[in-house]
Amino acid sequence: MAVQHINGQMMKAINRQNILNTIRKNEPISRSELVKKTGLTNGTVTNLIAELLQMNLLVETGSAESQGGRRPVLLELNATAGYAVGLELQATHITCVVSDFKASILQRGRQRIQDVRDQARVIDQLVSLVEQTLRAAGVQRRQVFGLGLAIPGPCDHRQGLMINPPNFPGWYNVPVKAILEQRLGLRVYVGKETSCAAFSEYWFGQAAGVSRVFGLLVGEVGIGGALIFHGRIYRPQEEEAMDVGHTTVVIDGRPCACGSCGCLEAYADGQALIRYVRQAAERDGVPFAGTPDFDGILRGIKQKDPRCLAAADQCAFYIGAALKNVVSLLAPEYICVGGEFVERCPYLYEKIMEELDRHLPAEAARRIVRQPFTFGKLSGAVGGLALVFEQLSETQG
Repeated sequence: MAVQHINGQMMKAINRQNILNTIRKNEPISRSELVKKTGLTNGTVTNLIAELLQMNLLVETGSAESQGGRRPVLLELNATAGYAVGLELQATHITCVVSDFKASILQRGRQRIQDVRDQARVIDQLVSLVEQTLRAAGVQRRQVFGLGLAIPGPCDHRQGLMINPPNFPGWYNVPVKAILEQRLGLRVYVGKETSCAAFSEYWFGQAAGVSRVFGLLVGEVGIGGALIFHGRIYRPQEEEAMDVGHTTVVIDGRPCACGSCGCLEAYADGQALIRYVRQAAERDGVPFAGTPDFDGILRGIKQKDPRCLAAADQCAFYIGAALKNVVSLLAPEYICVGGEFVERCPYLYEKIMEELDRHLPAEAARRIVRQPFTFGKLSGAVGGLALVFEQLSETQG
């Protein structure tokens, strides 16, 4: 009986989430249209709608045209039922968004991290940015359903631990969830940054309803991957999976920040780009015309500097090969690519897609939908909102 009860509760949570997401994307909508779009029975929809109305998560907003008989009552999400906070911690930036229950972003904030090794200062910065963004949105903490936190891997999403992220020196088993809950007085839900970005695409972007969605983030520092499998982040253990940035692309290659050698991240993120350009300048004996840092090289790519373009081509070569392996292993239906390097360098995205086409059979290349992330640099934080809404639909009732 206990197993049946657990399975029943899980199914109810999935159905509730299905209804809330369908209303969010199609409101205003009638009960009969919900039955058609969700595939649920009339009885299931009727019962769950009654619960959601009682919880004040839905409102009835009028009637549609009659198709014979009574005019159907239309339903919408109650935007002011509560609010959610999405927060992303990256090696270079933190990003925060506040949304209403309809997932409309009311306020956003973004700050650069000066020294990621200064753990106390970074945590103070996280707390301060959340408080600033809530104030700017005019939202009080008691109105907030929860905070969804996107952090770099490896992480324990259940306990909210940053285990030992390669690009966060000294961050060993940091209980960031507990720290933020204590300092902010909010319930915190945790996911890997790339998982949250991909989750944003499934919940609010172009990949709604797709069974297998793979997300890839290529940053100024670091590369991450994630899989959304049948509407859930694929994470079979406490530590999340799909860390494509630390898959091997060169046997016995250059050392990576993770302690291994030959990782994709060591050959294709923004730091690799810088290294390629500096190596070319040393090899040619001709100094780089400008500052050979990430910003300067991105400007060089826009100005079609040959060495900068060649460096981006080299990064794209390794990323394309890694994505080909992803396709072979996971057969994703949808691939979304983003991260600061990609967002600030459209040329890189184009070259990655060219490399992927070169590696894939023509049929697979046509079948797989490939897009940049819908929400750009906000993707991880928006995915944090999805963590909150997912938990809300599972725990209510």
